[in-house]
Amino acid sequence: MNLNELKNIWREKGFRPTKRMGQNFLFDGNIRNKLLSFLGKDDDGVIVEIGPGFGAMTFALSEKCRSLIVIEKDRKICEIMLPIIDQYPKIDLIQSDIMKVDLSRFAEKDKNITVYGNIPYNISTPLIEKVINGRSYINNVYFVMQEEVVDRIIAEPGTKDYGSLSCYVQYYTRPKKLMRIKKNSFHPAPKVESAMLKLEISVTPTIEVVDEELFFEIIHKAFGQRRKKAINPLISSFSPRINKEEWEKCFSDCGIDIMSRAENLSLEHYAQLTLKANEIISKNS
Repeated sequence: MNLNELKNIWREKGFRPTKRMGQNFLFDGNIRNKLLSFLGKDDDGVIVEIGPGFGAMTFALSEKCRSLIVIEKDRKICEIMLPIIDQYPKIDLIQSDIMKVDLSRFAEKDKNITVYGNIPYNISTPLIEKVINGRSYINNVYFVMQEEVVDRIIAEPGTKDYGSLSCYVQYYTRPKKLMRIKKNSFHPAPKVESAMLKLEISVTPTIEVVDEELFFEIIHKAFGQRRKKAINPLISSFSPRINKEEWEKCFSDCGIDIMSRAENLSLEHYAQLTLKANEIISKNS
C-alpha cells in the first residue's frame, strides 16, 4: 500500500489519524520489505502484531506463522479492516488496548510467541516491561520505535545513553538495533527518527544475580543521581542498612573505582555489588 492508496482509504472511510494515539502509519514498501526480512518463518509459531493499522505488515506477517493475532486499539480502524481480515483465516483481529491484553492466552506451547509492533513513544517503556514479564512464552520481540529509546536500550557502559533502562532490558534480553527508519517512511511523519529493535528473550537472565530486587534497587538508586559518584546515592539511600564504610568496602572488594559514576558500571559490576550488599544486609539484620 503506497501513500496515495492510504490517503484514498482515509478519504473514503472518513478516517483521520490522531496525535493522542501516536498514529504514524508505515507506507514505504522498501522499508516494509526490509523489516519483514528480519523476521524468520515459523509454521508452528504465533505472531502478535501490535497496532496493525491498515495492514502494511499484516498480511505478509501471516505468511510467516501458523497464527497471527493483530491487536488494534482504534475502533474505527478495526471497523475498516475487519471485512478484509475476515478473508484470511490465519488472522484474528482484536480491538483492544495492548496494555490490557493478556498475551499468555495466545501461547499454545512454551515460548512460541513472536511480538511485532510499530509502537508510539508514550507506551514504549511499559510495553517493553510487559513483554519481558511474558518471557516464559515470548521468544522474540521486534519493535519499530523512537530511535532515541532504542539507542538507550542497546547502550554500553561508559556512554551517555547507558542507564537503568539499558540495564533492565539487557539483563533479561539480548537487544539489537536492526535498522534506522527515516521519518518520511510514515504518514503522518513523526517528529523523530525511528529504528527497529530486536529483543531476543533470554531463557535465564544474562548474568547471575543473588537478589534481583536488591540488584535493581541498587541500579535505580545509582542512576537516580547519575552526575554524582555512584556510591553517594547508595550511601544515602541504603542507610542504615549499609553505612558509608561498608559501601566503600563493597566497591573495593569488587575492584570498582570509588570515583565511578553509575554509567561506568556494567551489569557484572552491579551484580558484584549486589552480592556484597546482600551479605552485609544479612549480617546486620
